[in-house]
Amino acid sequence: MDTARYYGIDRIVLLGNLIAMGGPDPSMEDIATINTHTLGAMAKYPDVYIGFCYLNPAHPVSFLREEIDRCVAQGGMRGLKLWIAVKATDPRLDPIMEAAAELGVPVLHHAWYKQTVFAYNESTPADIAELARRFPQVPIVMAHLTGCGCRGVLDVAELPNVYIDTSGGQPESDILEYAVRQLGPDRVLYGSDWPLRDFGVQLGRVRGADLTDDALDRILWRNAARLLQLEGSAP
Repeated sequence: MDTARYYGIDRIVLLGNLIAMGGPDPSMEDIATINTHTLGAMAKYPDVYIGFCYLNPAHPVSFLREEIDRCVAQGGMRGLKLWIAVKATDPRLDPIMEAAAELGVPVLHHAWYKQTVFAYNESTPADIAELARRFPQVPIVMAHLTGCGCRGVLDVAELPNVYIDTSGGQPESDILEYAVRQLGPDRVLYGSDWPLRDFGVQLGRVRGADLTDDALDRILWRNAARLLQLEGSAP
């Protein structure tokens, strides 16, 4: 938190899987522990932390709905987080997406294109695009612009419910400008990948891009504030 404030970051979205419990296929106990940790951080620092409910779609639907109710409906989390336990094309995501639609919250989903072996049931941007077509009413944040690359941007360009965050790897010349040209400045969100990567470097990739001040403001905070329905968010 102190490091974020040093770089002028006032609000932090916590995506529970980063506390590294349970690996790529976490148990129900792992999931409950991770989300309880996030709820605790939100309660202690309500003006700083915004939580996303971390889920494993391989678990029973009854557990998924109970956890979503505990974390979002009752606990005040602002979105759902999916990693690599189940591919985005798997129908086991359907109850999660339906719940997101009912609650009006976004789903943040890991995605990557690789020339090496994919990790567990890792999804590609093409998989995210298929999910978005099936659930056009749900805002989806496709994580990792640099990992998705130009190909990944094009996969989702025609899907207005898909956003992309700027995280993933180290800064790469013109990739952010390319995403803005293809998607527009309203569908790109700043993402830090903290604690795996440094706040300052990831902010630098945005602030150093050849974009207008208005586009930078949208990427750095306005788009997220609108998507997460934060008080005082600007259009």
